[in-house]
Amino acid sequence: MSGYLNKDLLIASHIKPWSKCDNFEKVDPDNGWLLLPNFDKLFDVGLISFDDDGHVLISELFTDAEIFSIKKSLKIKLSRGSRKYMEYHRTNIFKY
Repeated sequence: MSGYLNKDLLIASHIKPWSKCDNFEKVDPDNGWLLLPNFDKLFDVGLISFDDDGHVLISELFTDAEIFSIKKSLKIKLSRGSRKYMEYHRTNIFKY
């Protein structure tokens, strides 16, 4: 998401939360990605998410997006397999 490559500072994160996953989903590579801690937290609490094309969705409740350098032009690559997990995130976690 950020393009940051120093893996020492990245967190392995689930798209669909571990506590909501079945045994397969917990280890499915399509349900994981590496994020900087600040982006991980924003995603986990539902202040950001992504549509099926990878465009960022910014919650109306998140008024500090500019401070975190999150712009509406932000786009990530989502694998086909990750889309179902991101749909779960948008439906159950993202705060519209």
